[in-house]
Amino acid sequence: MSRNFASTAPALAANTFARPQSAPMYSSTGLDVWTMMNQVAASVDAVNLGQGFMSFPPKDFIKRAAQEAFTEDANNQYAPPRGRPRLLEQLAARFAEKLGRPIDPGSEVSVHAGANEALLSAFTAFLEHGKGQEAILIEPAFDQYTPNVLMAGGKPVYVPLRVCASKDPATNTISSSDWKLDYTELEAAITANTRILVLNTPHNPVGKVFARDELE
Repeated sequence: MSRNFASTAPALAANTFARPQSAPMYSSTGLDVWTMMNQVAASVDAVNLGQGFMSFPPKDFIKRAAQEAFTEDANNQYAPPRGRPRLLEQLAARFAEKLGRPIDPGSEVSVHAGANEALLSAFTAFLEHGKGQEAILIEPAFDQYTPNVLMAGGKPVYVPLRVCASKDPATNTISSSDWKLDYTELEAAITANTRILVLNTPHNPVGKVFARDELE
């Protein structure tokens, strides 16, 4: 049985779909700061201090461990979504020692492909689209925080770190410890819509390590 496909060609041409366009949230996004700094540094042959490019290879014991892991048949299967149990147990033991408290590898540890994935997973777990839910970000902040909050449907709320009043940046060298968080400002930013407070120490990018009394 034969068919004449020629008669259908004009109809197919008339119904050709337009090229898909990305959502406005993504199409309006500019270059990230890392890409911009890399391009500028390369264009003027400058030393790029904006990103931590390693100038040395991994240690031999790390490379050997990676090679050995590839040869174990048990490692060449789909991993559980949260991470392999042996890895979760080792991470729990390591951080339990550092933090001085027991950590449950089954409920308190999760393995991700980098910090960005971990952050986006946390944001999508606690923020809902269309609910006006908020995530507090301490500025200056790592430039991935804001787009990740927006992608998860949340609203970023910014609370600044400020240089202590006794230091004039124009005449003084400012160290990481000179950046202070105003806890009155922080408390004012917390509302019924607040779902997440992003706090990292050392702070990215100024390197501030929050003191125990600040954290408490």
